[in-house]
Amino acid sequence: MAEIRINATGGLKLYDADDSHYAQIIAGTITSNVDALTLGHASADFNIPVKVLGTTPTLTVGDAGAEDTKIVFDGNAKDFYVALDDSADKLVIGEGSTVGTNSILTITDDSLTIGDAAAVDTKIVFDGNAQDYYIGLDDSADDLVIGLGSTVGTTAHIITDEAGHVTMPLQSCFQARGGTQNNMAASSNVTIQNSVEIFDLNSDYNTGTYTFTAPVTGKYSLNASIRMGAVDTAATEMYIQITTSNRNTTVAAIDPRLYAQDGFVIAGGSVVADMDAADTAYVNFYQEGGSAQVDSDGNSFFSGCLLA
Repeated sequence: MAEIRINATGGLKLYDADDSHYAQIIAGTITSNVDALTLGHASADFNIPVKVLGTTPTLTVGDAGAEDTKIVFDGNAKDFYVALDDSADKLVIGEGSTVGTNSILTITDDSLTIGDAAAVDTKIVFDGNAQDYYIGLDDSADDLVIGLGSTVGTTAHIITDEAGHVTMPLQSCFQARGGTQNNMAASSNVTIQNSVEIFDLNSDYNTGTYTFTAPVTGKYSLNASIRMGAVDTAATEMYIQITTSNRNTTVAAIDPRLYAQDGFVIAGGSVVADMDAADTAYVNFYQEGGSAQVDSDGNSFFSGCLLA
């Protein structure tokens, strides 16, 4: 029959009807290889080892009654609970001691819900050794955010809004417009001075050197266009190159001899360039023969973004 036994060492054992299962309560340290639930106390730990003879150890909370069954962690500043919300058939982890309020995590059938529709930022934080990352709901903006750190909305890397738009605020992407360059040299490489920055999401473009620097190794879409004035029909060739650390790519070429008279021409093109971290890129103009009279103006541009 069921009974309670007190050991010589002061332990307490609670046996079932046929003595096949018992729970043992011991104050202090317990021996190894015993499944136990340890409860904290101000001056000592109390271990409740659960030993089941011949079957898998199981700890059951509740008796199948129509009530909320819970375990409450009574903290100094805050309480937390793990509970069965019996009326809703949910397993809930929450703040406080009242089941169904301030829910942090809810499990229903095959669904896992984080948060309880309160006006707060809910999040999962990955606590790394050198860097932390989070996935969170920015509740004020109704955005799902992946970012650096542990505070939702700061240093956001990927943002998805309620309409399905996905943005990457720090993804390398830039555009710069040209300044005025008059009488560009003939038979010599000339760097186009795209010095007016329109945007630069990751601060990778230098308006002083007219150069883009790749922040990471990857494939970059680079685009360039030059509005050329006073094109000299005596020149035999003009071309535009996007020059990177790995190679030069000619994106446009014209034969000025095909024009009836000197005038203006807009030419340009693009390339998907393989760039290593710290590689650079800029726009280069070259004219073969003719006079140094070709101008470039503010309608010229250089742009790019990281693709992969």
